Amino acid sequence: MLVDYADILTRLERGLGRSYAESPAILNVPGASAALKLDPYYYLALRPLFIELLGKWAAVPPTRVEETLIRTGNLVLGPGKTRYPRPLAVFEESTGTRLQLTADFVPAACIDRAVVLYGGSPGPLPVSGLRLAAAQREALDAFFAETTPLAALCFGEPARA
Repeated sequence: MLVDYADILTRLERGLGRSYAESPAILNVPGASAALKLDPYYYLALRPLFIELLGKWAAVPPTRVEETLIRTGNLVLGPGKTRYPRPLAVFEESTGTRLQLTADFVPAACIDRAVVLYGGSPGPLPVSGLRLAAAQREALDAFFAETTPLAALCFGEPARA
């Protein structure tokens, strides 16, 4: 049987958009959201939470969600077609709170399209206050070698307390 990934992707976007309309904190709120916009091109999506929630919202099994996002180019894979292999050091810009997160990168166009078309947002979401620790920039640049790299604004160092 042939899988219609375009139809599944539409279901995922519709589910995400509707869930965003009901509860905007599912996106872009450090410490509370399943995905946060890092720059104009990418969201950081918590793994496995984001995939599991998308599946729940769209009534699609998580394995099919993951397969659909990969096959449609809506889950960034690095060289060797693998996901980012290590936890990411991140911090909240406003508080300096540091965390280690296992996450994926999702093109912003996918999530922004969902919130605009199905979530009632007047436009794409702004960049969140979540930043990646600058020490991992070289490894992330290598991961993004075959695609648009992360913007410099993604990176920083938390203020010392």
